[in-house]
Amino acid sequence: ERPNNSRFSSCSVGNISAVLDAVRDGRKRDCLKEDAGAFCGNKIVEVGEECDCG
Repeated sequence: ERPNNSRFSSCSVGNISAVLDAVRDGRKRDCLKEDAGAFCGNKIVEVGEECDCG
């Protein structure tokens, strides 16, 4: 666990809020999709990965 992992900066909060507002208002679609499986950068070594430094 890294310090501040559960905190967002005011800049991040503003950006997240803008996207969620746009989704709610119908100006953006397909922003929030179901997890499609393994991906590089999540610090979890998954099937097909030799390492994942995140």
